Amino acid sequence: MIDGEVTEKVITLPAVSTQIAPCCQLCATSASRIHSSYSRRLADVPCAQKCVRLILGVRKFFCDLRRCPRKIFTERLSPFIRPGARVTTRRFQEVENIGLATSGMLGTRLGVRLGIRTSWMTIIRRMMARSPAPVEQVVQLGIDDFSFRRGRKFGPILVDLQSRKSIDPRRLIVRPKLPLLG
Repeated sequence: MIDGEVTEKVITLPAVSTQIAPCCQLCATSASRIHSSYSRRLADVPCAQKCVRLILGVRKFFCDLRRCPRKIFTERLSPFIRPGARVTTRRFQEVENIGLATSGMLGTRLGVRLGIRTSWMTIIRRMMARSPAPVEQVVQLGIDDFSFRRGRKFGPILVDLQSRKSIDPRRLIVRPKLPLLG
């Protein structure tokens, strides 16, 4: 582990998990025997207009339950970091909020001013990864198209005209009212 380091643009901080006995993800048995450890590099929300990098020490443990198929597991830091993520949950939410407020290229420029360097596609992916709100009954539906790239690639958008919110077409159930023919 390295000591904390502050440069002109980056703050680097070491961090270590303090879990006493983490549980196996398959059998939920607590473990105490350490197998090994490794370092993860994570990006966190900026502080004083500087990027914050965390060097996180993560441990691997032996699962002592004989019938558990997983013999070695890595401790999870679930509310703080998602498994396999390169950013903290706070940073993930910040990028998502920037995307919801601005979207695409404008979100990238705002992120640079806030100290969050990311691409416009990452912002779009964060917005698309959100779980959509349940769709209520739609009385007035608006259909339009928008451009992914100016004049080159287009996509449809569905809008509830009463609530003025976009609707995910995968969650839309169409029940047309047909007149009865006599």
